[in-house]
Amino acid sequence: MHYKRDEAFRFPFNEPIPAEFSIYLKNSDRPGTGTGDSKLLDISPGGTRMETSYNIPVKREEVAIRLRFNLYQQPIETDGVIIWKEAVGNGWMYGIDFDENESVAQTIVNDLKLRRQAER
Repeated sequence: MHYKRDEAFRFPFNEPIPAEFSIYLKNSDRPGTGTGDSKLLDISPGGTRMETSYNIPVKREEVAIRLRFNLYQQPIETDGVIIWKEAVGNGWMYGIDFDENESVAQTIVNDLKLRRQAER
């Protein structure tokens, strides 16, 4: 298992969060792929661990991923890169490093706080 040890926190989900993703090439005018379904297993403001049945190519310099999910109140859409990949059961697990975006990071933190309060 791969972890970012310097990250402030990582929030694991009791039940994975449904997410949708698409893949696109960085620095390209070509459109990305259609969407695929996945599950978020944990999250931090800087990244997530995702599981899907799709075998996504991992070429960090070229391939990027766009994720869409809802942690609590509002839909979140963010871009990132796959930094690691691991076969699991009938699918694949990926470590996603989000592109730096302070607004998205703050939305993730706020929604995680609200989610935690609602779970109590």
